[in-house]
Order: sequence, then C-alpha cells, then structure tokens
Amino acid sequence: MNKVKYTLDKIEDGQYVFLDHPNEENQLLIPASEINVEIAEGDIVLISQTDSVYAFEVLVEETEIMRDKVTSLLEKLKNKKL
Repeated sequence: MNKVKYTLDKIEDGQYVFLDHPNEENQLLIPASEINVEIAEGDIVLISQTDSVYAFEVLVEETEIMRDKVTSLLEKLKNKKL
C-alpha cells in the first residue's frame, strides 16, 4: 500500500480536490461520498488506495506548522503595505 501526501485544496461540485504536497503539480479528485474522515481545506493528509477504497490519515502537526507559516507570511505582507 503506497501512501502519498496531499493538501486538500478545495471542495467543489461534490469532489474533494487534493494537490500533491509540497509541489502541488498534480491533483487527485475524490468524490465526497468516498471521504470517511473530517478533512478541511488546507489539511495535509496521507492517502492510500487499496482496490477502489481510499484510506486517509490527517497529518495534524504538519498542517498546523503550515498554517502558522502562512499566517506569518500574511502578517508580514499586511505590515509591509502599511
């Protein structure tokens, strides 16, 4: 079973749109009906697939670190414009 790291980019038209992490070059679309865990936009997850069944592992610590970095960058940009 191969696990691949993705970031949930958005939920659109009943599909979860994941981008490979950290490059964000490839996307994976999974119907909402196949998602069996709570995942929010911006979450970093490991996804594996066995036959046609997906398994998800939310990487909570990694997600928090990334959110902190993004928040810090946004604050720097706001302060620069003032």
